[in-house]
Amino acid sequence: MAADYVPGDVVHIPQGPFQGVCAVVREVDSVASRLQVDALVKGGTHGLNLGFDEVEWA
Repeated sequence: MAADYVPGDVVHIPQGPFQGVCAVVREVDSVASRLQVDALVKGGTHGLNLGFDEVEWA
C-alpha cells in the first residue's frame, strides 16, 4: 500500500474527527503504515499522522 502514496498526493479523510477533509501527503512511512499529511481546516493548516486505511484518494 505504501507505493500507492507519494508526497504531494491529495487524499480524502473519510471518517473520524477530520471526516470530509482533503489533505496533502507530506511523508510516507511504509514501515509504520502511516502518512504525514497537511490538512487545511478551521484556523489554518494542521499536520496529521494517519494510517493508510484512514484515507481515500481525493
